Amino acid sequence: MHELSVVRALLTQLEPYAHRKLTRIRIEVGGMSCVDGERLQFCFDMVKEEAGLSGVILDIDAVPAQAECRDCGRHFAPSGPGDACSCGSYDYILTSGRQLLLTEIGFE
Repeated sequence: MHELSVVRALLTQLEPYAHRKLTRIRIEVGGMSCVDGERLQFCFDMVKEEAGLSGVILDIDAVPAQAECRDCGRHFAPSGPGDACSCGSYDYILTSGRQLLLTEIGFE
Protein backbone atom coordinates (compact mmCIF):
# COMPACT_ATOMS: atom_id res chain seq x y z
CA MET A 1 0.00 0.00 0.00
CA HIS A 2 2.01 2.96 -1.26
CA GLU A 3 -0.76 5.36 -0.20
CA LEU A 4 0.82 5.40 3.27
CA SER A 5 4.02 6.73 1.71
CA VAL A 6 1.98 9.40 -0.05
CA VAL A 7 0.42 10.42 3.27
CA ARG A 8 3.86 10.61 4.88
CA ALA A 9 5.05 12.86 2.05
CA LEU A 10 1.94 15.01 2.54
CA LEU A 11 2.71 15.32 6.26
CA THR A 12 6.23 16.46 5.37
CA GLN A 13 4.76 19.22 3.20
CA LEU A 14 2.67 20.37 6.16
CA GLU A 15 5.61 20.66 8.57
CA PRO A 16 6.20 24.40 7.86
CA TYR A 17 2.66 25.05 9.14
CA ALA A 18 2.99 23.04 12.37
CA HIS A 19 2.73 26.22 14.46
CA ARG A 20 -0.75 26.96 13.05
CA LYS A 21 -4.09 25.24 13.64
CA LEU A 22 -4.94 23.34 10.46
CA THR A 23 -8.56 22.51 9.71
CA ARG A 24 -8.63 21.18 6.17
CA ILE A 25 -6.33 19.84 3.48
CA ARG A 26 -7.38 19.48 -0.15
CA ILE A 27 -5.51 17.41 -2.71
CA GLU A 28 -6.04 16.45 -6.33
CA VAL A 29 -5.56 12.81 -7.27
CA GLY A 30 -5.39 12.02 -10.96
CA GLY A 31 -7.12 8.96 -12.34
CA MET A 32 -3.81 7.74 -13.79
CA SER A 33 -1.69 8.58 -10.73
CA CYS A 34 -1.89 5.01 -9.41
CA VAL A 35 -3.14 6.35 -6.06
CA ASP A 36 -6.44 5.07 -4.70
CA GLY A 37 -8.42 7.86 -3.04
CA GLU A 38 -10.20 5.56 -0.57
CA ARG A 39 -6.94 3.99 0.57
CA LEU A 40 -5.37 7.42 0.81
CA GLN A 41 -8.21 8.60 3.05
CA PHE A 42 -7.89 5.46 5.18
CA CYS A 43 -4.14 5.97 5.63
CA PHE A 44 -4.60 9.65 6.48
CA ASP A 45 -7.25 8.80 9.06
CA MET A 46 -4.94 6.16 10.50
CA VAL A 47 -1.99 8.53 11.14
CA LYS A 48 -3.54 11.97 11.55
CA GLU A 49 -3.95 11.78 15.33
CA GLU A 50 -0.34 10.82 16.01
CA ALA A 51 0.73 13.58 13.59
CA GLY A 52 -1.20 16.16 15.65
CA LEU A 53 -3.88 16.60 12.98
CA SER A 54 -6.81 14.88 14.71
CA GLY A 55 -9.38 17.52 13.70
CA VAL A 56 -8.11 17.99 10.14
CA ILE A 57 -10.35 17.02 7.24
CA LEU A 58 -8.79 15.62 4.08
CA ASP A 59 -10.70 16.49 0.91
CA ILE A 60 -9.73 14.46 -2.13
CA ASP A 61 -10.66 15.76 -5.57
CA ALA A 62 -10.53 12.97 -8.14
CA VAL A 63 -9.33 14.28 -11.51
CA PRO A 64 -10.28 12.09 -14.47
CA ALA A 65 -7.71 11.29 -17.10
CA GLN A 66 -7.85 13.23 -20.35
CA ALA A 67 -5.78 12.51 -23.42
CA GLU A 68 -5.10 13.87 -26.90
CA CYS A 69 -4.54 11.40 -29.71
CA ARG A 70 -1.41 12.11 -31.75
CA ASP A 71 -2.86 10.38 -34.81
CA CYS A 72 -6.34 11.92 -35.15
CA GLY A 73 -6.18 14.85 -32.71
CA ARG A 74 -9.26 13.75 -30.73
CA HIS A 75 -9.54 14.46 -27.03
CA PHE A 76 -10.83 11.53 -25.01
CA ALA A 77 -10.96 10.09 -21.50
CA PRO A 78 -8.99 6.85 -21.15
CA SER A 79 -10.24 4.69 -18.30
CA GLY A 80 -6.86 3.09 -17.72
CA PRO A 81 -3.38 2.63 -19.12
CA GLY A 82 -3.42 0.95 -22.48
CA ASP A 83 -6.83 2.26 -23.57
CA ALA A 84 -6.94 3.17 -27.23
CA CYS A 85 -8.46 6.23 -28.82
CA SER A 86 -11.69 5.61 -30.71
CA CYS A 87 -9.63 5.74 -33.93
CA GLY A 88 -7.72 2.68 -32.66
CA SER A 89 -4.46 4.47 -31.93
CA TYR A 90 -2.50 3.96 -28.74
CA ASP A 91 -0.31 6.96 -29.51
CA TYR A 92 -1.62 9.72 -27.26
CA ILE A 93 -0.53 12.28 -24.70
CA LEU A 94 -2.12 12.45 -21.26
CA THR A 95 -3.16 16.06 -20.72
CA SER A 96 -4.47 15.48 -17.20
CA GLY A 97 -4.92 12.68 -14.72
CA ARG A 98 -1.36 12.07 -13.55
CA GLN A 99 -1.34 14.73 -10.86
CA LEU A 100 -1.05 14.27 -7.14
CA LEU A 101 -1.15 17.82 -5.79
CA LEU A 102 -1.65 19.55 -2.48
CA THR A 103 -3.97 22.36 -3.61
CA GLU A 104 -5.28 23.92 -0.39
CA ILE A 105 -4.49 24.16 3.29
CA GLY A 106 -7.19 25.57 5.58
CA PHE A 107 -6.39 27.27 8.88
CA GLU A 108 -8.50 28.30 11.84
